Amino acid sequence: MTNSTATKVGLGAAFSVASVWFTTHAGAGFATGNQGWQYFASYGVPGMVLPLVSMGLLAWILYEAMLMSQLIGARSYGDVMKHLFHPYDKLYLIFEVFYYCIVLAAVGGVISAATDMVMDVVPISLAPATIIIGIILVLLIIFGADLVRKVATVLGILIIFCGFSIWILGIAAHTQQLGEAISTGFAPNGWAYPLWRSIIYCGFQCVALPALVGCCDTLTTKKSLKQSAVLGFLLNGFGVAVSAWMLVAWHSDITAAGEIALPNLYVCGQLGIPVLFYFYQICLFCCLISTGVGCIFGIVVRLENSIFTKASGIMSNLTAKRLLITVVAILVCMGISTFGLSNIVSTGYQFCGYLGLIGCAVPFLVVGIRKNRKMIAEGKTGLLTDLKK
Repeated sequence: MTNSTATKVGLGAAFSVASVWFTTHAGAGFATGNQGWQYFASYGVPGMVLPLVSMGLLAWILYEAMLMSQLIGARSYGDVMKHLFHPYDKLYLIFEVFYYCIVLAAVGGVISAATDMVMDVVPISLAPATIIIGIILVLLIIFGADLVRKVATVLGILIIFCGFSIWILGIAAHTQQLGEAISTGFAPNGWAYPLWRSIIYCGFQCVALPALVGCCDTLTTKKSLKQSAVLGFLLNGFGVAVSAWMLVAWHSDITAAGEIALPNLYVCGQLGIPVLFYFYQICLFCCLISTGVGCIFGIVVRLENSIFTKASGIMSNLTAKRLLITVVAILVCMGISTFGLSNIVSTGYQFCGYLGLIGCAVPFLVVGIRKNRKMIAEGKTGLLTDLKK
């Protein structure tokens, strides 16, 4: 393999891992615009800049996590977190609690957003709409999880395409409003509080760590790990920033219409392009459902061999255990969904952000960097080929 070919393969692998980070990020809150509004755009001009700070910090954290996983040769995020906290290994449970909380909150947000969309189309009240979404999720998890996983990537690409189309067209339609916001330095909450919110955003986005640790085995050089982190920063940082620019341009319209729950959908409807509006509606609904299925199925797989291990009778049956975990998880998420998408994203994600900062971000930036440098200085190369003498 020539140096040129090796470089292309390395960049391809780095981009692939960076894409995993982006697809993990682009969930219900991101696709609807609710996350971008709550943590960035509602604060005006600061929210147009701070996504780069938030995602830059997260890129550094994820780089150190992937580097540690390669240095110790671990594919499980649990092993990486235990090494991070050693000799206080049990502290990794903070991250476990964070992971389950953010997943359940995310699915609660999915159900809330999907329910709102159903109620916009079908004249029914909240309770039956929520039950319909819950039943759809249970049936798909039990009978169609494989199908959903197969189409999830396509749905993700479509929703990203729609999102960027809406953001660019939205900015183009409100360039004057955006210019006025920038020229007047529109910042209703100043800069300090929005900065803190951007750090919290970084905290709950640490949920991407398990996926990246699990797939970074193709990055066998320290250089490729850095490339992946940089590419991930560009995809996620500028993706959120462009979204925030569009939402700031439409700030007064969204606020006046009270459409902060699904601001992207509102802006799309105001652009006067029916094809894009209906296509985005369909893609968004399917993407929400696939996200819910993927998250809950992940919980099922993680718990099915951990509970009722000594049970007899029906609970010893794997299918029965999967059904029980699925139903309980969906019921919990349906309960969470009753708080509404905006409350889940603003308050629920904020709580998860604190856990993410305590259980992941701060430990990696304070302890992880030092441990990684120590291992490299001691000549422990793990799976990295460019550190071998």
